[in-house]
Amino acid sequence: MRIQPFTLGEIATNTYVVYDYGKGNEAYMIDAPDGIAKALGFIREKGLTLTHVLLTHAHFDHVMGLGEIRKEFPLVRIFVDKADDFFLRAKGEGNIELLNNGFPFMLSAFSPYLEALPSEYEFYGEKILSYDVIRTPGHTKGSVCLYDRKENIIFSGDTIFKSSYGRTDFPGGSQSELFSSIKRLLKESDDNALVLPGHGERTTIKEEKAFYGL
Repeated sequence: MRIQPFTLGEIATNTYVVYDYGKGNEAYMIDAPDGIAKALGFIREKGLTLTHVLLTHAHFDHVMGLGEIRKEFPLVRIFVDKADDFFLRAKGEGNIELLNNGFPFMLSAFSPYLEALPSEYEFYGEKILSYDVIRTPGHTKGSVCLYDRKENIIFSGDTIFKSSYGRTDFPGGSQSELFSSIKRLLKESDDNALVLPGHGERTTIKEEKAFYGL
């Protein structure tokens, strides 16, 4: 398995292109920020076909590239947890509410991306591709971590960062839920698991256990 990271967009959001995992020229992507053209260019250069986009949650800075992705790869399957549908339905009405309340200065720049959001998504079950879908509410109600136990890699979205964690003061956020989710994730994961977050640097479960005193 190869993972090509990109840090894109106004909020410096991490996206990951995963390829060369036994599926020929197929690739998938974790999260889809604005500025996604750079990641799509990489996919084209490698001669890959994007088959899946796996969203760790549906905040605006993780979904704004979806319209451009679907335009280039019309058959791509987009997955999100059902509890985050609020942020996507009706052309992103939940995200527009979030922007109005928390980032009004960004609304005009981001609205065109949100208006282009696809109208069709699929909801996660317990597994997707090689990943266990671990539901970690707190940053949003539908936040998930994607854990490939064979490769020992966790895509953590905004649930957990290196020595930090996602904000909980947005609609659907809960600090108590987030801390409960983090504690459960750390206790149920292998110490050596590599954690690839939605923002910032990579970390490990062992490092984060030390940070949280577990």
